[in-house]
Amino acid sequence: MAGSNQGPGGDFTISIRKIFHRDAARIGIFFNFNEEIKQKVKALGGRWSQSKKCWYIDYDVASYQALKNVFPEIEIIREAEAELNRTAPGLENGHDNAPIAIADSERPPAAGAGHNPPLTDENAGLKAEYLSTTGKYWVLKVPYQEQVCLGLKAIKGVYWNKPHKAWMVYRHVAVKTRVEALLGRPGLLPADYWTGPEPAGPDAKIVVEAHEADKRVMQVRLPAISSVIHIVKRFAGSRYSKAQACYLLPSSPLVFENLLKIAEDNGLTLENHLPEKYLNKRFTPSRRKVELSLAMDNVRNLTPPGARVYVDAFTDLMLATNKSASTIRTYSHALISFLRFTGYRDPAGIERKEIIKYLGGMILKGLTPSTASNCVNALNLYYSEVLQIPHFQIDLPRPKKEYKLPVVVTQEECIAIFDQINNPKHKMVIMMAYGTGLRRSELLGLKWEDILFDEYKIHVRSGKGKKDRMVMLPYSIVAALLSYRELYKSSFYLFEGQYKGEPYSGQSVANVMRRAVKAAGLEKKATVHTLRHAFATHLLEAGTDLRFIQALLGHSSIKTTTIYTHLTRRGVDKIRSPLDKLMDERKKNENEEEDDEGNEKKL
Repeated sequence: MAGSNQGPGGDFTISIRKIFHRDAARIGIFFNFNEEIKQKVKALGGRWSQSKKCWYIDYDVASYQALKNVFPEIEIIREAEAELNRTAPGLENGHDNAPIAIADSERPPAAGAGHNPPLTDENAGLKAEYLSTTGKYWVLKVPYQEQVCLGLKAIKGVYWNKPHKAWMVYRHVAVKTRVEALLGRPGLLPADYWTGPEPAGPDAKIVVEAHEADKRVMQVRLPAISSVIHIVKRFAGSRYSKAQACYLLPSSPLVFENLLKIAEDNGLTLENHLPEKYLNKRFTPSRRKVELSLAMDNVRNLTPPGARVYVDAFTDLMLATNKSASTIRTYSHALISFLRFTGYRDPAGIERKEIIKYLGGMILKGLTPSTASNCVNALNLYYSEVLQIPHFQIDLPRPKKEYKLPVVVTQEECIAIFDQINNPKHKMVIMMAYGTGLRRSELLGLKWEDILFDEYKIHVRSGKGKKDRMVMLPYSIVAALLSYRELYKSSFYLFEGQYKGEPYSGQSVANVMRRAVKAAGLEKKATVHTLRHAFATHLLEAGTDLRFIQALLGHSSIKTTTIYTHLTRRGVDKIRSPLDKLMDERKKNENEEEDDEGNEKKL
């Protein structure tokens, strides 16, 4: 029987059914958008699937019972018999996939799981439904009608939330008036306008306690304020413990100081139950530690049960041999893809011809040669180091790498981009990206101690390939950089995030660049990395030796740097096409013949 949970906008039916996602069986959870239900599902470890358009949890008895405890009445959708009897790859002989209880009749997914069917009625807005309020927005459900949707998109303060298939309407009187006029529904939205952060209740507080199992972290219990939860989730090293029903954060003074700031900004009190000297600077998460932790979490989430024993052994080896987070993620994904192709069989029993067949299949599917090459590298490492097969080498002809020229902006276009940015911090990071030629990760990892003002140099530490190098500090930017330091008072990172000790987000820098390029009216698809290409190309055009450019860019091979010789205008502009030469000669001859004829007539 279908169960309902009362929400702000009425009854909310929660339906579940078995789905297959990321190579494993999952319990799919379907419901109309509701912030309270969403937070409860997330507390159970639920994750959103963009492809399935639903939330999901692990397909096992413990997860199902936990779900039933939170939502006693759930609508269970019976699947086709073949789907119910299907076993996840690699678990053919196991018992983890015993089917959960099913309903007596087959039902479609709950309303809201997919897009509403299109309506031709011009008054489709009359069927709009207010669902709930979340943070700064009202959540609105509107049956699809092209003119209505276009009208909503044109209203400032209204946007379409694709994951939840709902319209988000900013809680302002002017926005409310325009939306209700468009839909022909006065009074549809409540009058609880946004006036600032969510008011804290009498018991709203942040509680910080010791974590007995591991002194390197502390337990942080948060009030049910979405803005506060969102900020804490973004902290480096932050993770949620379902067992303790709290967030676990590194027990460092810097993190604790940021929690105090969050409490102050949101009008909350902070209860500190930590023992004396519990906080320690040694537990401040390093950037590398955070990157490795994120990479490992990503790999674990993608690894199906049947492949865990192989993937875990592989990641252990890569951690022990000090591989980068990017390499761990890339090689693990390649191994998982290969194991999926083989049906999660033991790699030790797979023959060479199967590996070749897999590689050929990848290219046939349109995957890039770089991806196929990464797979070969990953398998070579796995067989030679994990399985310890002496002198193992998959001696395959590598797919020919595609040769593509990078996008480069001219000096005039660089100036146009700079002129579109008014925020001092945003302008500084974009100008530094062009003026130093650093990669985005290298730029955001800079600390003030790396800036050698007297020498006009920058010390890049642990760049790509774990190599240090020295690059130029443009003298034209030194005065602005010193002013920037006084303005933002950052003591650690050159470009600090919202909270102390947190580097600026790479995505934020990408957004700044994207908006500036659009405002400058450039047709090129220019990113932050495009400025690195421009740095090298403009140096080459100015006559800088290619070896110096190689050192500044941190390229291990001169072959990588030579690509900029194909981009520079120096020399290329002097080369004439043979067609131009042919046509010029022809035109010259025709002019000479005309002159001769004119002279004959005069005579």
